[in-house]
Amino acid sequence: MTLAEQIQAELEARTLPHLDGTYPRGEFVMPHYEGLGIANLPAAIAEALEVSIPGLCPPLRADLRADWGHVRRVVLIVFDAVGYLQLLEAMHADPTLIFHRLAAAGRLVPLTSTFPSTTCTALTTLWTGYAPAAHGSLAFEVFLRELGVAASILFFWPIHNPRRDALLTWNLDPDTFVPVPGLAQQLAEHGVVTHSLIDKGYAFAAFSRVTQRGVKVTDGFIAGGDMWLGLQRALARYNDEKLLLVLYCGSVDGITHQYGPSDPAWTLELRSMAHLLEEGFLTRLTPSQRRDTLLLITADHGGVDSPLKDAIQLKHHPDLRDALQMQPLGESRALFLHTRPDTLNVVHRYMQERLGRSFVTWTRRQVLDSGLLGPGPLYKETPYRLGDLVAVARGNRFLAQNEQHLQLKGRHGGLSAREMLVPLLAVRLDAL
Repeated sequence: MTLAEQIQAELEARTLPHLDGTYPRGEFVMPHYEGLGIANLPAAIAEALEVSIPGLCPPLRADLRADWGHVRRVVLIVFDAVGYLQLLEAMHADPTLIFHRLAAAGRLVPLTSTFPSTTCTALTTLWTGYAPAAHGSLAFEVFLRELGVAASILFFWPIHNPRRDALLTWNLDPDTFVPVPGLAQQLAEHGVVTHSLIDKGYAFAAFSRVTQRGVKVTDGFIAGGDMWLGLQRALARYNDEKLLLVLYCGSVDGITHQYGPSDPAWTLELRSMAHLLEEGFLTRLTPSQRRDTLLLITADHGGVDSPLKDAIQLKHHPDLRDALQMQPLGESRALFLHTRPDTLNVVHRYMQERLGRSFVTWTRRQVLDSGLLGPGPLYKETPYRLGDLVAVARGNRFLAQNEQHLQLKGRHGGLSAREMLVPLLAVRLDAL
């Protein structure tokens, strides 16, 4: 059994206290915050750059970074929605993909995403080094007690008024919304420059401002061509400074939602990215740019297909809807349920008896005590954003609150292996 296979087996077999026995063993992959998750990458990156930052989740397990050494530059590429299992399938189908060469020169292993397995939660963890319990960016939609509104964390709009960044007019401050410091801020205190590349349409949006506090330069790209050339050009700018260079690419996530991760478009997009990674970035690097440079490729989450037959439509469950204080929040595969003061037990029983084959339901206390959201310090708003009950989808199930919610053909947010397992491909560029 290879190291990657050992890690996958370990991650798929582990349970969490307070949750063991509440779901069939092997059905869920629990997030790992102690050394085998994306939450452990920030501290590992800092250590590779010879920086010690107290308070972060611990670094990656030592054997996964034994051959990293100390480097001057780290290039972190985050592919949205490229799950570990999906990547292995694509590599098996196409032995020419650059990922094979990179893995041979370094290593490719699975890590876990956060819970929920969703972009705003995972990226906030990657950009801070703190777990969801501490940073509070818990899901796509949460109740913001401080503003008295149910809102999207990713787009910073009230759910009843989907106008991007509208919450900035509600006096939401991007510099203080997350209660823990940004990774780039802390690296800057130790002389490390952080440079970010992100889609031009999101480069200066509120969510990017929240997560990328302390980033020295943010470049917005238009498409794959200027994205990969921009990465190479950005790396070439820093010869004498310690650098963390981060590229976030979201195209696969869009295809996951629009067509589903099993659609041929998903594989074609991954192949396109692999080709441009090689031709637009790797082959253009000079020996001096490769020297003492560590390349890390990971993802925020994977994804599952969501066919209509697996939809649980809220309109068919009026008793559940009427017992809730507000519409279900969180994710379509990780529901945050806010009950009325007298209906907690009613809702819990309904979820178990009527929807138990579609969702596993836990109380807020079970979730917080289990470590599903990672270690603290627990942010004071986290319990309120979590709701009273958390329901995690089984199989390919999901909740659809209206007809529009039925249109997505791929989703994430839950605890299945295809959502939770993400790749870590690590290689020193001077080893190629």
